[in-house]
Amino acid sequence: MSPIPRVQSPSGAKPRVFLIDDNRQFLDALSTMLIDDFEVVGAATDARQALETMGDTSPDIVILDVEMPGVDGFETLRALKQSPLRATPTVFLSMHDADEFVTEAFRCGAQGYVVKSRVSRDLVSALDQALLGRAFVPSLTALSHVGSKGGHAIQLHRGAESLLDGIAGFFELALRRGDATCVIATKEVREGLTDCLRARGWDVGGRPGHKRYLAVDAHDALNRFMRNGLPDPTCLAEIAREMDQYRLAVGEGTPPRLTIFGNMVTLLCAEGNVKAMLALENLWTTLTEGLPVLTLCGYPTSCLHSHSPTVWSDVSAAHRTVTHAADV
Repeated sequence: MSPIPRVQSPSGAKPRVFLIDDNRQFLDALSTMLIDDFEVVGAATDARQALETMGDTSPDIVILDVEMPGVDGFETLRALKQSPLRATPTVFLSMHDADEFVTEAFRCGAQGYVVKSRVSRDLVSALDQALLGRAFVPSLTALSHVGSKGGHAIQLHRGAESLLDGIAGFFELALRRGDATCVIATKEVREGLTDCLRARGWDVGGRPGHKRYLAVDAHDALNRFMRNGLPDPTCLAEIAREMDQYRLAVGEGTPPRLTIFGNMVTLLCAEGNVKAMLALENLWTTLTEGLPVLTLCGYPTSCLHSHSPTVWSDVSAAHRTVTHAADV
């Protein structure tokens, strides 16, 4: 079983995809990889050819290489955004995973960015998300930059080691930037993250600890807002207000930001309470909409395979951005 479930298009039809890459051999390999789930309606090896022919193929989505001779992928997407295909979602492919490349891709209007060394793992997932109006980023460091104005994101992971390493880097960037930060997690994750951040030189997890780092037990948080097996909107709204007051009190940016990691859903999933899990995610999206609050939710892949076949689609729909840990 694949560790990454599919998110099916509501129409059930194969999405139409147009490919742009200067390497013809790679284009052929990409077409073969996608043939079972997508209809490849055209391909081009440079920007001029793509802009001349793409309109006749009516693609649902475009896959675009970053580095091409002459006009690169970023300029190509800028041109597409001025054409009748301006609303067609685009996913970048690149040899580069540096944050500046990823940030520029999303600045140009991309819906996703996949590193070529991970194309077999990430591309189909990125296309699925982009077709439904959500974003796919290749790493948590990229998410930290792309999500500078806030948002609600999800990371799939298998084991605690990969999860903790990624979150530690994510939180370190937030602390360096001056964000207020908060981890709402199980004891294993809280203690592991404390150890990782201390190893990176951050004084967290003790007394007095860092004023911009708050750690909350996941069980305690659930006990505060769960009522009759479901999250109570009024109680959760009160927590959201407290989190926003904390952001304003200790955040050092302009405007002050809040970065949150939570894995409360792991506990709800273990109980089989998928209804509460989804309700929590949707309520939190509503409560933080428009605020400079970046929330990252950690989901073990086992959770998504242990319940109904639609759980991944439902969980994805409650978030704006998706990424995968290194061990997925």
